[in-house]
Amino acid sequence: MPDLTTQRVLITGARQGLGHAIARRFLADGARVCLFGRGGMEEARRALNAPADSVVAVTGDVRDSADLERATRVMTEAFGGIDGVVTAAGITRIAPIATLTPEQFREIMDINVTGTWLSVRAAVEAMPDLGGWAVLLGSVYGEGGAPDRSAYCASKGAVHNLARALAVELGPRGVRVNVVAPTGVMTPMIRDLIARGLYNQAGVEARTPLGRMATVEEVAAACAFLASPDAGMTTGTILPVDGGWIANGFIQPSNTNR
Repeated sequence: MPDLTTQRVLITGARQGLGHAIARRFLADGARVCLFGRGGMEEARRALNAPADSVVAVTGDVRDSADLERATRVMTEAFGGIDGVVTAAGITRIAPIATLTPEQFREIMDINVTGTWLSVRAAVEAMPDLGGWAVLLGSVYGEGGAPDRSAYCASKGAVHNLARALAVELGPRGVRVNVVAPTGVMTPMIRDLIARGLYNQAGVEARTPLGRMATVEEVAAACAFLASPDAGMTTGTILPVDGGWIANGFIQPSNTNR
């Protein structure tokens, strides 16, 4: 397991799903963690059953720079500083361009792209003068297109190229910036889409060479690796956790509801 015992980490979107699983993994690897999300954060903190001095919780919105700066202040008070950030906050909508409203498109871009940028900005401003890292949650849909996902594909493509740009910009001060790009992961968001008939789990599994969706633990493990000293020379990288989805040519299942 990666050694994260010196790491103080801000994790956005940490109430449930991927963000919460990533927090659990980082705590198991010895990190101290700040959970950040729009609600239910104290409940999320208690669910981790971690020592009180290893985890704090902050309620806020990734679209609000003041909320993120408040989180870094809480971390400084509790842990003495911040070393890294995982940007797990994100939303999706599955709808054709004709029915996706401009307001829905803007919301996806605001949370997935602007929220990611603001999260990294706040974290970097609070990091030491030399060193630090950011792991951005991307998607296989950041590397290709799919029907009914124009906003989501656009947002995750932007996140991937944001990481490349920030890796180049922040490299001279020792800050590494990478992306973990999963395929479908069984999270509360995906379960909701499946229940509404908007996500074709069988189709995703059928076109994935490994024949299944990813687990939250597998995505969390990739994030832990990129945060660790073992990835000390890795920056500007898109790390797929996709069971071979991208390698398979991004072929879509016949049912467009993926």
